[in-house]
Amino acid sequence: MVKTFQSNGQKALAFLADHRLGDTPQNYTLAYITLNEPSSKMASAVKAIADDGIRIRQEEADEIVSIYAGDSIRHSNIDTSTSQQRLQQQAAQLGDLTASAAAHSKNFARDLRTEAEALNTEAVRTVQIVTRMIERSQQAEDSFRTAAKEIEALREELASARDDAERDGLTGLLNRRGIERHLKELATSGCDRTIAMCDVDSFKSVNDRYGHTVGDRVLKMVATSLAATCAPNLVGRWGGEEFIVVVEGSAVGDCVALLDRARQELASRRFRLRETDEPLGQISFSAGVAVATGDHTNTPVALHQADAAMYEAKLAGRNRVCSASPPMQYGETVLTV
Repeated sequence: MVKTFQSNGQKALAFLADHRLGDTPQNYTLAYITLNEPSSKMASAVKAIADDGIRIRQEEADEIVSIYAGDSIRHSNIDTSTSQQRLQQQAAQLGDLTASAAAHSKNFARDLRTEAEALNTEAVRTVQIVTRMIERSQQAEDSFRTAAKEIEALREELASARDDAERDGLTGLLNRRGIERHLKELATSGCDRTIAMCDVDSFKSVNDRYGHTVGDRVLKMVATSLAATCAPNLVGRWGGEEFIVVVEGSAVGDCVALLDRARQELASRRFRLRETDEPLGQISFSAGVAVATGDHTNTPVALHQADAAMYEAKLAGRNRVCSASPPMQYGETVLTV
């Protein structure tokens, strides 16, 4: 134990010699605490000044000790009045609030020396230095707050831009890019995904007879109906008159039943042209369902199977839902429109 005290004392004296400080009790206390209590506020203040190989000056050492070392040490070399004592106590309290700012500011040491040289009295210098520390801390806080707002605004802009790029302009549903990203995220998380490929029946005849404006209205109406009936599952527009519904899990029967309810809901509605009130005829869709398991490389296979099952539903008479495996059909044939 004695050897340890001697070793610490020798290190403290070596510290004073390196910084050309006198071996006074006050300086010794500064060195001893700095070397043996590196997490202390005094050590942090010393590090802020001397971290870049700069020698700490006696005035700076006195200032640090006066703020952090306690009344017994401050009174040993500084003769202050009662009002100055109260002022120093208040400064010490402020110093506690801003010590971290001094420890983390690389330029603070130079500012500290500049302030110290420009002031005359010990009490005034204490207040001015601490005030400066508070100002610098406030400036840093304001800068961080501004930067955080800018980063958040940029994040929102990027998210909005990505959302715009992944949205179908006509229906507002996810487009193919957004659907593929969603499927990839599910695969990455280890989730099975049941995919339903839906195609509006006889859509070409709607466009040919009534024009693309009416055709677009039909697509938006189908999108709204599917999204409402299949919620909260993802519904997206794959392209043209094709839509996709993605259900998490591998329960093919449940997905087929869900799509059949959506098919029935749409087919039961009767639509008329806005301009002439002419009946538009029945709007229906055919769908094929398949399951993708494992990683994302299996997703294209399931999409192909769902597409093939959808064409089976078309060949079987339209307005029905088929699954890739095991074979399954729901629905009934209707007249084309």
